[in-house]
Amino acid sequence: MIIMGVSFCGTRMPNALSPTIDNTGGVLGKMPPKLPLDGGPKATELFTRSFNALRKMPSLTDCLDEKCALEAKDGVLLVTAVSAAKKDAEARLWAKRQARAEAREIRMRELERMQREQEENADRQFDMLVASTEPVWGPRGRAPPTTRHRPASRRNSEDSLEDAGGGGSLRDIRAELKDVEERFRKAMIANAQLDNDKASQTYQLELLKDRLEELEEDNLQLKREHRDKCREHDQLKRLCQQLKDELRLFKNELEERDRLIEEKGLVIVFAEPEEEGQPPKKALIQAENARLLEGGDGSLDVRLSNFAKERSELQDQISSLKLELDEERTRRRKSSGLPNGPLSDCDSDDLQREASKQLADYKFRAQKSEQDVATLQATVARLESQVIRYKTAAEVSEQSEEALKAEKRKLQREAREAQNRADELETSNTHLLKRLDKLKNAKSALLKEL
Repeated sequence: MIIMGVSFCGTRMPNALSPTIDNTGGVLGKMPPKLPLDGGPKATELFTRSFNALRKMPSLTDCLDEKCALEAKDGVLLVTAVSAAKKDAEARLWAKRQARAEAREIRMRELERMQREQEENADRQFDMLVASTEPVWGPRGRAPPTTRHRPASRRNSEDSLEDAGGGGSLRDIRAELKDVEERFRKAMIANAQLDNDKASQTYQLELLKDRLEELEEDNLQLKREHRDKCREHDQLKRLCQQLKDELRLFKNELEERDRLIEEKGLVIVFAEPEEEGQPPKKALIQAENARLLEGGDGSLDVRLSNFAKERSELQDQISSLKLELDEERTRRRKSSGLPNGPLSDCDSDDLQREASKQLADYKFRAQKSEQDVATLQATVARLESQVIRYKTAAEVSEQSEEALKAEKRKLQREAREAQNRADELETSNTHLLKRLDKLKNAKSALLKEL
């Protein structure tokens, strides 16, 4: 799961007198105006109230926006953070800084006022103490001129009070009061710093939890993608094994065909294609017929048509020879009735033998031609059937090849799309990591400022 944005909002600004932390880790806000000197329940109540107000100080976790719009698209969460929310957060942060500056000024004025009050109280107590000690010094005649030593320093007054005997306890009380106030201030600073550290660590823990959830979601997404890729790999592997089995089967069939052709004494004849770009036609004939076909030129159909023409010519020659034989017989019969007298028996026998010989020769040639024509016709029929069968097998092979090519293109396209999607997700993830680093740096700077 990939988060496409983070927005922040400010929290409610503390008032001018609420405790806040400045850049040096000090406590800025309304302090108790003055603790009683006796350390009674009023001081305890003021201390408890200040400590509780400090614990209620807003932490950095309040700056997170709790109303971020989430949208799911293709397994990716998009956090829509509009620029207006960012501007509002910046305005609230600026207002918070202004409020802190005002609180710092108010705190300084309050400290100055408290210091003035303490000095005035000390001067008033000193005057009261001096007034109370004047009757004692008067009768002895050693009363110091107070008007002359009034501009002296407070240290001389305190020394004189120590000499008087009653000023030592007042100075000790004042020192204890300062010590208590200093310790109270340090405790407030330490508690505020600890609370600030706790808020920072809580915020960092929340960020780490969010990051862990994102990494777990990314891990689950990657596992799902890995599972899909493994499934696709198994499918491609099965398809490849199936294609290998079909190729092995086709090879075995081709070997069986070649073996049968060799056993039957047949020969594969390639005919010239009628048009350019077409594969040559194949035919399976006997070796003798192949030798006969080798003598001619042109395609197989042209050669067969030539043989048919030769057969018709031979048949015409046979018929013409038969006619000549009949004419010769008729002429010899007619010549037997000429005035020279009949032919001898030897001449007639010779003529008959010659005619019989020619007739037998013509009959043999005619039978041979008929046999050749019948053989060629059978060969043509067988070749046509084989051509049809091979053509069907070729069409089936072409169809399967086209289907395999289409499947291969589809798988390659899907692989490219998956790779592009993975690259886009990786780029988006890198961009988001950079944005998260920037936000962490901004948060660190904000924590330092706080």
